[in-house]
Amino acid sequence: MPSSTGVTRQRSFFLPLLLVLASCLSPALSLLSLPATTTIASCRTAMELAAAEPNTAPGEPPRGTAAPSFKVLGVCGGIGSGKSTACKLLVSSCGCLAHIDADKVAHSVYAPGSRAVEDVAARFGEGVLKNGGKGDVCEPREIDRKQLGAIVFADRSAMADLEKIVWPHVGAAIGDTIGKLREEWERSGGTADEPGGRLPVVVLEAAVLLDAGWEDLADGVWAVTVPREDALRRLIESRGLSEAEAAKRIDAQASCRGIGNVPEEVAAGAVTGVVANDGSLSDLERVLRESLEDPSFWKPAKEPC
Repeated sequence: MPSSTGVTRQRSFFLPLLLVLASCLSPALSLLSLPATTTIASCRTAMELAAAEPNTAPGEPPRGTAAPSFKVLGVCGGIGSGKSTACKLLVSSCGCLAHIDADKVAHSVYAPGSRAVEDVAARFGEGVLKNGGKGDVCEPREIDRKQLGAIVFADRSAMADLEKIVWPHVGAAIGDTIGKLREEWERSGGTADEPGGRLPVVVLEAAVLLDAGWEDLADGVWAVTVPREDALRRLIESRGLSEAEAAKRIDAQASCRGIGNVPEEVAAGAVTGVVANDGSLSDLERVLRESLEDPSFWKPAKEPC
């Protein structure tokens, strides 16, 4: 139902690009881990309010309630939708545990000498490696992004092959990172009840979350949407693109699951919640907080074995 302030949430029962290659193939970033120095501002959620009830021992959930469970929240959305802003707000303002950016994970997957580099070379040939793969034997082999891009952007079947090679590597790296965050959370006591505690929710930002088949990593999948004219304006203002260039980038994602077909994905149950980012930043923050506490924005809880 539309909010009086602009940004709206759509419950799943009312509705329902490839990681940009140039970004995926940019300089490597070390695999994510949660820095010990991370400081995160948290919002006062229902769980924290409940912890203040009497007759509750420190660090224990209120009587009659279960301890908060560790969750992964997948967030998808098209270019210019504001999904990155939403993911950052979920951590900085709403107290979620961590933010995993799939684009940045992809950087590490493409690191020189990685298994993905060898798999790409096996499919596309030594010509996609710097120096044709004939550099110093002591140096790790590295992708020549220009050469690879020239091949895959000119041939959709080649792009599909690249996706099949890269997405499993990225998914595995994301799974490893989630596992490390879960272990660290469990070592810390597995509670968000202490003052300043964070919600046990890891935010996974990935435009291609559904296309890549990573939805099984998440306990909820949210699609951030925006009116086309707002997306165009944001791309023109923030990236200096012409209107034609901005429109081309938006249209290139029209066939991506969770971007160009949100109602269908909601109806199928792949997308569990929709956040319409058509208001102010404070509106978006409020809606995100509400959505975190709304059971309909999450997958049904699994019964214990």
